[in-house]
Amino acid sequence: FVPYALDRGDMAGAIVVVTLGGRTLFQKGYGYANIGRKVPMDPARTVVPVASISKTFTWTAVLQLVEQGKLDLDRDVNEYLDFVVPAAFGTPITLRHLMTHTAGFEETIRSKVAAGDPPESLGAHLKHHAAPDRIYPPGTVQAYSNYGAELAGYIVERASGELFPDYIQRHILDPLGMTASSFRWPVPEALRKDVAAGYSTASSGEPLPPEANIEEAIGGPAGSLLSTGADIARYMEAHLDQGRFPGGSLFSAETADRMDAPAFTPMPGAQPTALGFFRGDYNGHRILLHDGDASGTHADMELLMDDRVGFFSVVNSDGTGGLIGASYGFRSALFHAFMDRYFPKPPEPEQPTAKTAAEHARVVAGEYEMSRRPDGDFMKALYLAARIKVRALDDGTIETPAFINFERGRPQRWREVGPFDWREVGGGGRLVMKVENGRVVGWLPRDLSGFLIEPVPYLRSAALNLPLLAVSAGVLAIAGIGWPISAWRRRRAVRTPVDGQERTRRATRIAAVTGLAFLLGWALVLLAVSSGGASFDPKLDPWIRLVHLIGVMAVAGAAISWWSVWVTWRRPGSIGSKAFSLIVALALADLVWFSFAFNLISARLNY
Repeated sequence: FVPYALDRGDMAGAIVVVTLGGRTLFQKGYGYANIGRKVPMDPARTVVPVASISKTFTWTAVLQLVEQGKLDLDRDVNEYLDFVVPAAFGTPITLRHLMTHTAGFEETIRSKVAAGDPPESLGAHLKHHAAPDRIYPPGTVQAYSNYGAELAGYIVERASGELFPDYIQRHILDPLGMTASSFRWPVPEALRKDVAAGYSTASSGEPLPPEANIEEAIGGPAGSLLSTGADIARYMEAHLDQGRFPGGSLFSAETADRMDAPAFTPMPGAQPTALGFFRGDYNGHRILLHDGDASGTHADMELLMDDRVGFFSVVNSDGTGGLIGASYGFRSALFHAFMDRYFPKPPEPEQPTAKTAAEHARVVAGEYEMSRRPDGDFMKALYLAARIKVRALDDGTIETPAFINFERGRPQRWREVGPFDWREVGGGGRLVMKVENGRVVGWLPRDLSGFLIEPVPYLRSAALNLPLLAVSAGVLAIAGIGWPISAWRRRRAVRTPVDGQERTRRATRIAAVTGLAFLLGWALVLLAVSSGGASFDPKLDPWIRLVHLIGVMAVAGAAISWWSVWVTWRRPGSIGSKAFSLIVALALADLVWFSFAFNLISARLNY
């Protein structure tokens, strides 16, 4: 299966490790760690970035310090910091909120590190970048946050008196014998020669820059761990045995039970989240898990707690389909195939389709967005592309995009078997929904956690705004192109004096060109932000400011365009010129609406 999947998904290499009852049962490398040098993937030697699996080490460190009485899960985090996380919603943030991703932070990328940036301390990094705004009251909605893990890592530093990478090395990695693992950046010399190259696709043959594989180069607590399959096996075995390992323990059995127990449940029927791990029960088995994704590296760690089985996989390529591409399908399909073979689901009778299916399908249909999202900056416009559309089909089923299950890479159909309880047609998936007063307020697939999927108000929907914006851009383009053409025609005709009406007409055309420049500027900025390394580059800031300035000019031009409409309609003239003045004004008005609704005009640069 693995060689076939690597070839089909255009991925360079993979490592798979399985542990059972305290020993490594299986570990194997596939394909290449470095294509150019023909270095094979080796689970014992190849060092791979595991991205957000790093967070589980951060949470383990937090609970070690809680056990020692140096930290309290339910105290205001500001009591442990030498700077202040601004208050919001009248409720303080606690370590428990950080560990369950319920602090309410919006998604930001500006705090991530540009490739080639010089290292700085974790504290300096956090003080340099303002905390993301909060869009939910703490403890209410799960919204996965890298910043929350960085904050927790700095609290570990403050409480222990050790730098975060040093603390993890001394209290987790060294005791477990994870000799080929490190949070330190730059990569220690002893490990550098064995670090796997990361690729967009294997066929490209060109590795990504080393920094591109590290989710958070400076904010190490969120995603900077480099490790091997063999080292991760030791870590999994310790967590599967209540923190115990040969010769010692990470913490007490009581602390281990506290970490593994449900700590937050997004809604009734959904998988709970533990303190630092997500739940992903499958085929009736209790599973704690965490995955990790960054450019060129995608890892998955699954712990069958009651069976004492650990499963780890990692690929060093995004594969076909980009960052959210074949790699997701690979790891999902691989783990499910493993479970279906060795831990099959007991047979159960098929539930009939509910009589309310067609009616409820119409209620569910619409546009949704994830709780893990930006809300106060221009990235809000970029996330329009991440909206999730649910369609009601004629047979009473609903259809969701492939995003909901990366394994199949195609839209999925779901049928209702109970009140708003949807089961996958031809598969084992399940959607859990929360409905109030006949309206869906949130839902998520039962085997996913870390975010909530919420309905989008129609006025902010992509279905409304993107077509309108496309039409408006077309109108502005026609107005802008028509300006020199009409000027040329006037020069060939009998000259007429430039009166007030002509001045307003010219001002409107200038406004149209300014609006077009504004849209083009943002298109280039968003392309740079979404294309990789430039997404974290502070050199973009002056260009973003310039685009903002053009936007302010476009707003002024929109106001002038309505003055032009008033002047044009009050004076004699063709109905065509009057209609066109109104259409251009409406296009500029839509541009202004879109700009403020999706923060293309904003004073913020904390994106």
